[in-house]
Amino acid sequence: MPAKTKCPTQEEMKTRIARFKDLKSTKAQHGANKGIPPQVLELITARTTYNIMSPLNLGGQLSPTPPVVGGDAGVFRLGIVTCPPGNGAGLHVHWKTHETFMALTGRWEMIWGDKGQEKTVIEPFDVMAVPPGVTRTFKNISDADAHMMVIIQGKPGEFDDVGRVPETADKVAQKFGPEMVEKLKAHGWQFTLDANAPPEAFK
Repeated sequence: MPAKTKCPTQEEMKTRIARFKDLKSTKAQHGANKGIPPQVLELITARTTYNIMSPLNLGGQLSPTPPVVGGDAGVFRLGIVTCPPGNGAGLHVHWKTHETFMALTGRWEMIWGDKGQEKTVIEPFDVMAVPPGVTRTFKNISDADAHMMVIIQGKPGEFDDVGRVPETADKVAQKFGPEMVEKLKAHGWQFTLDANAPPEAFK
């Protein structure tokens, strides 16, 4: 029995996307909730601070309820990807780690589902947090190179948890020959969604 990935609906995924244009600063939230003028807080913090993603009830003055609840998966790795127009990753799943994307420049088509059947677009400073067990990819749909921040969170020892669709191996084989696929496999790259899946994914 193959491992079972998840495919959230568009409505479910909305709770995991923070649109920059819709964000409310922590100052505005304090002003609305506690009656503290933004000018007072500006003496303490940066002019504009956004809590985009954090665990619920995290505590601290800069942690009011965020648009995306997350960020409690353990350690994290922060990176930036740069893609030319039309470029992106192959469809893949993270079984244990949480992957969060923030568009820095350009427009990005964010795709999820085992067949890439669900899509949305994020623009600069929009954030999308993809939970474990969801097959995902992204593509730069701008007309120039674009940059995106990628944060992967999880427990130490859980970061080698990626499964990839076989179609990615097919594309590599078509362009570079089947021996390149074998070389990748010899170096630990696997081209099945079941790869690295935990036992509970098969239930």
